[in-house]
Amino acid sequence: MRQIFLALALLSPLSATAQDIDGTIVTGPEFQRLSEGKTMYFSQDGFFFGAEQFYTRRRSLWQNSAKECLDGEWFVREDYICFEYGLENDPACWHFYERNGNYYARSEGATSADFDIFMYNLDTKPLDCQGPDVGA
Repeated sequence: MRQIFLALALLSPLSATAQDIDGTIVTGPEFQRLSEGKTMYFSQDGFFFGAEQFYTRRRSLWQNSAKECLDGEWFVREDYICFEYGLENDPACWHFYERNGNYYARSEGATSADFDIFMYNLDTKPLDCQGPDVGA
């Protein structure tokens, strides 16, 4: 009985992180296959949230809703996909998940689908980011 309790105690932090996700969590290797060489476009409540262009070696280019662009890179932590852009509040970690053929992301710490962002498009077009410090 003690071994079962210990096993449950060790598993509960991992399973609790995704317990309210209504869909299938996308793993790191699945995310890499989905994203590499592509650009993902996200909306929240019907409004443009941002877009991210993905390169090889887990590098990316993020464009926010104000059309500002940041170079970044991503990594896997537990069942989150995390992004570093050289900002004070890095990393930004998300559960990426699939539900009924659509992809969504929920920020670490968010507990409600009200905060999810929806990937409404996936293509191979580069982002329109100008300036000497952006791009791979």
